[in-house]
Amino acid sequence: MAEATTPSQNFIDGKWVNAVNGGTYQRHNPFDQSLVATYQDSDERDAADAIDAARQAFDKGPWSRKSAAERGAVLRRAASLMRDRAQTLADTMTREVGQPKSEMLRAVAGAADALDYYAGLIVERRDEAIGGQRRDAIGMILKEPVGVVGSLTAWNAPLSVTHKACPGLAAGCTVVIKPAHQSSGAVVQFARILEEAGLPPGAFNVVTSARENGAVVGQAIAASDKVDMVTFTGSSATGKAVMRAAAGNLKRVKLELGGKSPNIVFADAASLDHTASVVAKGIFRLAGQSCQAGSRVLVQESVKEEFVELLLKHVAAARMGDPFAEDTMCGPLVSEDQLRRVESYIEAGKSSARLIHGGKRPDRADLRGGFFLEPTIFDQVGADSRIAQEEIFGPVLSILTFKDVEHAIAIANCTIFGLVAGCWTTNLDTAMNVARAVRSGIVWVNCFRDDSPLKYMPTGFQKQSGIGAEMGPEGLEAFLVTKSIMIKLA
Repeated sequence: MAEATTPSQNFIDGKWVNAVNGGTYQRHNPFDQSLVATYQDSDERDAADAIDAARQAFDKGPWSRKSAAERGAVLRRAASLMRDRAQTLADTMTREVGQPKSEMLRAVAGAADALDYYAGLIVERRDEAIGGQRRDAIGMILKEPVGVVGSLTAWNAPLSVTHKACPGLAAGCTVVIKPAHQSSGAVVQFARILEEAGLPPGAFNVVTSARENGAVVGQAIAASDKVDMVTFTGSSATGKAVMRAAAGNLKRVKLELGGKSPNIVFADAASLDHTASVVAKGIFRLAGQSCQAGSRVLVQESVKEEFVELLLKHVAAARMGDPFAEDTMCGPLVSEDQLRRVESYIEAGKSSARLIHGGKRPDRADLRGGFFLEPTIFDQVGADSRIAQEEIFGPVLSILTFKDVEHAIAIANCTIFGLVAGCWTTNLDTAMNVARAVRSGIVWVNCFRDDSPLKYMPTGFQKQSGIGAEMGPEGLEAFLVTKSIMIKLA
């Protein structure tokens, strides 16, 4: 990445360019407030230039007209370059968002794997021919790229672009990216990787902007009649705004939104101690700044006291500190605004539940320069309270209790969200009843946020947690449209 004193540039039509308005903005490290980088503060004119480049590249090629094998080869080269530069990419994300470097290295590895996966999947997929029903005709069912894709990425997972837009590249789409203002660096670096891998001009475009102009650029992309599809990751409220903007030309919309994910702990869990350890990591390892964070733990009444004691033990052992330290679980929150937002939820929680751990900024000299908040746990939380219903996006865990399977399912389903869930039990009937009844895109049984078996399985979204699916074959199909052709033989 360029030195922080040298502004990074937008990537439009294969060229590195400054914003039309000449503006820039700075991103500082939430750990120590040091300057990370300077980026272009673009507006709707830059968005229009990027959209025009993507539209031209799709309509006239060459990317949309390359074979699946040619597109796959470019993505495989990009995956290899990502692995070569894993340390640099991870360092950038750690500095910009404050999440532990160990987690960011995992994110880079997962992003590179996703590129390889879609590079292979697009080559393997086949169109269909139908010829057995009539001797004088043959039918073909083709899957074609949807067109120009606008992608609005989340600050906490900038390299999620590899499964929000790169399946589109594999399909032959062209892409315009607006990264979150807090974490543009990794996306800019990824654009350079794609350029070096051989992606032609206009196929992938990046427009950065500060917070105020970010909304303008995002609106311009979502509303443009030249964009055929928009993908967005973020809050449910913003997702609704994206849908409204996209309605103008009825563009396809794919959304990954908020979560209020439950971890459901039954009395017959194989090990309450292990479960408590995983529950703690599920909410606190990224300081709760993940849509998949397990922010509610539902515990069966008969083991509640024992489980809480074990949970507090594991939370006390969790290290909060420098995100570059290998043993850090909890880094800072991404900004002072986010820190204050989470603190407002803690104050609200104190009026309706019992605070049993944390709830304040740490009084440690080595952390005073950062936006840190202690891992916070509320007990005796009502299922309809704000801290149990709303996505806090911070290190705050709510403990609720249940009597039996039906009661647990009812509590799990009583929010507007349906992203992920966990279930801990040794009873197969209980596990399957919960997994089938909980309205969630993923249900982990006896694990949580374990992506090893799910790496190439689709992640779906239910209720107000989103629309569509990511990863797996469904992740590719989202960027394809169906065309049927019938040929009458002479």
